[in-house]
Amino acid sequence: MDYYIHTFHTKGVLYFDATSSSERVDREDGVADRYCGTARPFAGTFCSHLIVDSKRYLLFPQKDHGLGADSGYDCCFCCSAEDGCGVLRRDFLSNATFVGYETLNGTRAQHWREEGLQENDYWQTDDGKQRPLRLLQKPNDDMVFLGFSDAPIDPSVFELPKSCAEGRKCGGTCALVRRG
Repeated sequence: MDYYIHTFHTKGVLYFDATSSSERVDREDGVADRYCGTARPFAGTFCSHLIVDSKRYLLFPQKDHGLGADSGYDCCFCCSAEDGCGVLRRDFLSNATFVGYETLNGTRAQHWREEGLQENDYWQTDDGKQRPLRLLQKPNDDMVFLGFSDAPIDPSVFELPKSCAEGRKCGGTCALVRRG
């Protein structure tokens, strides 16, 4: 994440299940994430975006970084698919412009550009498998994918912790994009 004066780096994992329309992004440190970092300003803590049933929640573990429905999580409702906070569409590149071929970390890549809330650049392998290599959501969110697995995902990864049932709404950027 690059905010002109400061650049932040963190590691994480992205889980995506098109069948259940679920997505989860875990960040070891969510301080620079536009949603996590404004819901919990300056906290510098592990943060997950969990999108299930067309709703995005932010999860902040209170005890550990493992997931599970009974984990000690602080949870808040961020926004819904109606607000633009749903899962990434499988065909999100359907209207994209092909920029060209490039080499990323020694891998031949296709570079695509898609307009959304901001300009989005996406690189995928050019080996017929079209695996993700990088997603740059300009001006400041740059995700570099260091690995990929198409193995089945344990459904518990997308379980909403019990603490989310409280219905608390997130502040910060979530409040700005959420309708109601």
